[in-house]
Amino acid sequence: MSDLRKYYSVLFKRYLVMRRHRKELRISVDKTKKIRSSDILLVMCLRNELTRLPFFCDYYRKLGVNHFLIVDNDSTDGLTDWANEQPDISVWHTKASYKASKFGMEWCNYLLTRYGMGHLCVTVDPDEFLVYPKMETRSLRDLGDFMKMEKREALQCVMLDAYSDKPLQETIYRSGQNPFEVCPFFDKDGYIQTVNYNGGMFTQGGPRMRVHNAKHPQKSPALNKTPVVWWGQNFRYTSSMHDLMPARLVRPDGVQPAITGALFHFKFFASLTEKAAEEMARKQHYAGGQEYRTYLDADNPVLYEPGISVRYENPEQLISLALISRGNWL
Repeated sequence: MSDLRKYYSVLFKRYLVMRRHRKELRISVDKTKKIRSSDILLVMCLRNELTRLPFFCDYYRKLGVNHFLIVDNDSTDGLTDWANEQPDISVWHTKASYKASKFGMEWCNYLLTRYGMGHLCVTVDPDEFLVYPKMETRSLRDLGDFMKMEKREALQCVMLDAYSDKPLQETIYRSGQNPFEVCPFFDKDGYIQTVNYNGGMFTQGGPRMRVHNAKHPQKSPALNKTPVVWWGQNFRYTSSMHDLMPARLVRPDGVQPAITGALFHFKFFASLTEKAAEEMARKQHYAGGQEYRTYLDADNPVLYEPGISVRYENPEQLISLALISRGNWL
């Protein structure tokens, strides 16, 4: 088979996968007619995360997101009623298997392909908050324009797990709160970066390696993500936002220093215990939810560690710690 025939064969198989998972989605809140060609879109998949959404959506609106496209994997917390009251949120409901959809990615890929072509798209989980250089004075639109000027289609990010200096069960988040105030700390160093199978970077570290996988650090989860993309033809996420195809989107180009960002990850609230027990029972996550088992086994830990934990201040702090880079964006 020629290379061209192989290429079209792969595309056709991807189309069939997308068509199958597209049929699993039913739109329940439709405001997509409001989407303009210049809008910045945010895509995510969730289940019972309404508590997080008021602050989350306001945070991204302030950065410049114009419309939110949400896949609701059978939530029972009133998401649809809340979304109906919002001017910029569309929701697709599904009861289908999160695991079978490659942990929600095939649903997100469909929305990105259907609505995101040619748009700057942010794809994150509801507990992830994007931080990038100069964000205090420069919007996502400014960032996207700079990426275009440098012919960069994607922004690489390191995921930084945020936590408090209290035991997990005392770290309580309430709807509308700023999570950066509830969990203000992160690990300033101790990260390991290697080359992935596709030429991109594979990153591990933080408290999930230091505490939850101390005996088996190689099993700690990936912290490399590519959440900001000028979405184009045949783009697709293959493993959460950790892996993106075509591979050029995650490979260093070696031509000039790249701008990079961070995703602050607010998983470590007291509600994690209940969430972990539910997901262990559902077995819809990677490796049957084994990561959630490590949280249940940790027995209410304090993740704060003097000398390693620091309070988040601003993007310049992350640049000084060499966790993100401004590249040529001066």
